[in-house]
Amino acid sequence: MFNQAFSHKNQSGMVLITGLIFLLLMTILGMTSVQTTTLDERMASNLNDRNRAFQAAEIALRQAENQIMTIASPFNLSTTTVAPDPNDDDGWTDEIAVDEDNENDMIDPVTVPDVVAQPVYVIQCFNADDPACGISRYRVTARGQGAIATSVVVLETIVARPID
Repeated sequence: MFNQAFSHKNQSGMVLITGLIFLLLMTILGMTSVQTTTLDERMASNLNDRNRAFQAAEIALRQAENQIMTIASPFNLSTTTVAPDPNDDDGWTDEIAVDEDNENDMIDPVTVPDVVAQPVYVIQCFNADDPACGISRYRVTARGQGAIATSVVVLETIVARPID
């Protein structure tokens, strides 16, 4: 009687079907977890690259500010009146590169590691030593790139220097 209750005729394979469904659900959960982890890694990498581009642009900005404040005569500065288009890579051809040896550069050039291109800056003069104003104002626009060419940060500041 005991053998008849557990014969092959009474088994319908529900454990096998339940096990396969459970295995399918676990596979889907694992694949979703891998995709989420991959997306998180990409986002962290992009954030790191953008931060690298920001730091490069900040270095160029600080170097230009230092150049404006330490040069003997503001008339010796390489300035322009036209701002480059931050979205146009070719518009930055007349800029001053951070690592360029400029005769008016009063500080040591800085080379930024792990970037596609060294940061650059442009100095624009607002008022050419207006005695009535008492200060010279300059707009500094700096552009930095990260480890890939598509991560670009453009920073801008206004520097005021007393007329000597």
